[in-house]
Amino acid sequence: MGSARPALFALVLVLLLFWSVLPPTVGQGSTGHLVVSTDYELFGTSDLRGGGHVTWTLTGDKATDLRMKILHMFDEYPTIPRGFTFAFASPGTANHNSRLDATEGVRYTDLLEDLLEASGRGTSAQYVEMYPFDLRDKVSDAATSFNRSTDGLAGTDANATAPVEIRFLFEANITTTEGRVPLATGALVNALYEGFSYRAVQSPSLAGSGAYPGSWPFLPENGWHVTTVGGRQAFWAGNDTTSRYDNNVDASSSTSADPALAAGLPFDFRFASRAWATFNYTGTVNGPGDYLRIEYAHPPAYTDWTNLSFGASANLPSTAPGVWSSETVNLTRLLGQTARLRLRFHSDTAGTASGFYVRDFDVRAPASYTGEVVESDTHYLIGTLSFWGPSVDRGGINLIRTPGGELLTYGATWDPPNVPSDSIYFRTFDVPENPQVLFGVMLVACYAISRLQEGAYQRFRDSYPAEYRPRVYRAKWFHRAGKAGIGVLILFYFVPTALWVIGIRAVVTGLIYWILSLTLVLMLGFVTRTYYKRHLGEAPPPVVEEEVTVVRKIISPAPSPEASPVVGHCTHCLKEIHESDRTYRCTCGALFHFSCASGLMRCPNCRKPIAAGVLSERKQVSLRCESCGELQTVFEGTDPRALTCANCGGRLRHLDVGKRYLIVANNPAIAITWMRDLVKGGKPALIMTHAAPERLRLEFGVKKAPIVQISERASGAIAPKDLDPAGLRAILPFAREGKGGAILYDGLDEVIAEGSLADVIRFLRKANDMAFVHGVTVIARVTPGRLADADLKRLNGEFDEFLDLSAQL
Repeated sequence: MGSARPALFALVLVLLLFWSVLPPTVGQGSTGHLVVSTDYELFGTSDLRGGGHVTWTLTGDKATDLRMKILHMFDEYPTIPRGFTFAFASPGTANHNSRLDATEGVRYTDLLEDLLEASGRGTSAQYVEMYPFDLRDKVSDAATSFNRSTDGLAGTDANATAPVEIRFLFEANITTTEGRVPLATGALVNALYEGFSYRAVQSPSLAGSGAYPGSWPFLPENGWHVTTVGGRQAFWAGNDTTSRYDNNVDASSSTSADPALAAGLPFDFRFASRAWATFNYTGTVNGPGDYLRIEYAHPPAYTDWTNLSFGASANLPSTAPGVWSSETVNLTRLLGQTARLRLRFHSDTAGTASGFYVRDFDVRAPASYTGEVVESDTHYLIGTLSFWGPSVDRGGINLIRTPGGELLTYGATWDPPNVPSDSIYFRTFDVPENPQVLFGVMLVACYAISRLQEGAYQRFRDSYPAEYRPRVYRAKWFHRAGKAGIGVLILFYFVPTALWVIGIRAVVTGLIYWILSLTLVLMLGFVTRTYYKRHLGEAPPPVVEEEVTVVRKIISPAPSPEASPVVGHCTHCLKEIHESDRTYRCTCGALFHFSCASGLMRCPNCRKPIAAGVLSERKQVSLRCESCGELQTVFEGTDPRALTCANCGGRLRHLDVGKRYLIVANNPAIAITWMRDLVKGGKPALIMTHAAPERLRLEFGVKKAPIVQISERASGAIAPKDLDPAGLRAILPFAREGKGGAILYDGLDEVIAEGSLADVIRFLRKANDMAFVHGVTVIARVTPGRLADADLKRLNGEFDEFLDLSAQL
């Protein structure tokens, strides 16, 4: 499980990063929606420059609506009429084939680019200005560029139902170096529609020119004409001689959307999302039989004239003499249609009055997006800049911080009249928030936590005598907490919005990260150091007078071994202890041969450390450094793998993975230690031994490795003569895992004594070949003096290396 924890942490970090750059969930509008996806790719220090991409994607009815707007304007009009945003522009081929050809679509995207570029001013959004714009896949042929940069437009007609996608690229530079900037923006939403907006405004002076009369969009006809009233020009249906309207009049003045193109061209409300008309007027009539109405009719006959309303009445109300009033007429019922308007003045025969003077007539039919907008912005910024202090109520942000810069994603779903007020603070350089500075803080804090904890443990371990150090364990919870703290620092550096995953809308800003780093160093580093320092006094002294006294008591004189009576059995080897043997008695009463006690760190009965006086009597032996060949003097019983060569600084001895070793040692301690080193990181291990598995686990702390007993007498054990094939079957699943690992054959001398050398060698030849093929390291141990030299030599022939550690453990 040791290797699984960092792997799990890495997986969590990768998932968080992956989640951070995912686009927001698309809305579920039943009639379709608009997705505006923008990425900004900027780099620099105080002045960031670069570019980016914007993609508009419309689905459902929204895609159909935009497609039909483009089709109506660019396939039907030979010249776009006056009043439209694209007035007088050529719409391309305009071949009236009810199909959107690539050349017509190219003209739309060209005019869209002009709108976005705003005569060189560009489009401002958030903290950048975008200019210029182009189709994303720009090639020499305009039609090819259009086909490659759009979907759902080229070749479509009124029956098409596919989504529409338009892809642009742009250049950009920042407009501010510091300040709070909005995250949600509608600047790119309505750009698709602004070109279809319409407005027809009468001249303030009612002075016309060319094909456009001063009363346009109404034509001077049927008694309607321009006159002067109150010092200003006005449109009127009266008698200039009498300054009153005549009896029995029915004067109608109709509209023309663009007289320069066609006198009967109607208003086109198919592009508008709203429509209304306003005008100023003054006047009065003589009785209910006289009135002014505004009416509309549809092409081609224009005979279905229908009243529009002024509030609750279709008749324009009178004003006080000389008082000008403003009126608004709702044209919503005309949306999606073409129609003509007319001013109709009617009088009966019952009398006359001044009539109505009309001026400043203004028809407005703006085109804008209505419905659900899904905004998805990604900011790839390289430099010293930083984002912090977000205020996000309706959308969602994800921030990734790297030593090179920051990546910010923002997503929100909204409708155009209600743009979210979400914002974030942006600055090109801010010491507490700077990603490069914070990266250094992360490295220093992680190193400090690791170094302080490891240093505290090493000082604690070094306070013990050398004999006890292999059994001095770490305070696992402190060190695990240290690793967790380092993981938290790494996580919150790279993903300061990681808490949003669990629904906590908080961002770990630079200032918070500084405080968090300092707090974790103090808590995990110095608290661990204080903990170990407090426990330094618990280390057993290397020589204690009381223990020396105990040692002197337990080491008995050595009379003649003949006829020496038996005084007990060794707790370690279970053999008889004679009165003449050198012995050691633990404080719990357990009795040992002195040679057995000198090879143990703790009593297997009570787990107390073996008295230092016993261990200090071990002899010094010489070992040759495996790396440089220099002879070193060490105490017997010391693991050479744990010692450093004074000449070259390397380890005195190490095992090579995948080789086969035969060692001669008094007990399994060193073999088990080597096996543990070989299987660190979760690799498998297997022990085949003559000893009882429970005893091996108790004395040497073997917890997870499976143990197979080889004995004639033990229940459930494999008999030595049955090693082939019973022993091979036990090894086969282990070897087939293909993960390397180690196998320990412990006490082969005991197995040979119960069976035969031939049985063991036959088994080893097959088992060792199987281990070699699968990269498994093999360690076999025999007790010194138990095998004849010839037998030991034959046994050694099945191994790669022979290690005589009889003077050690």
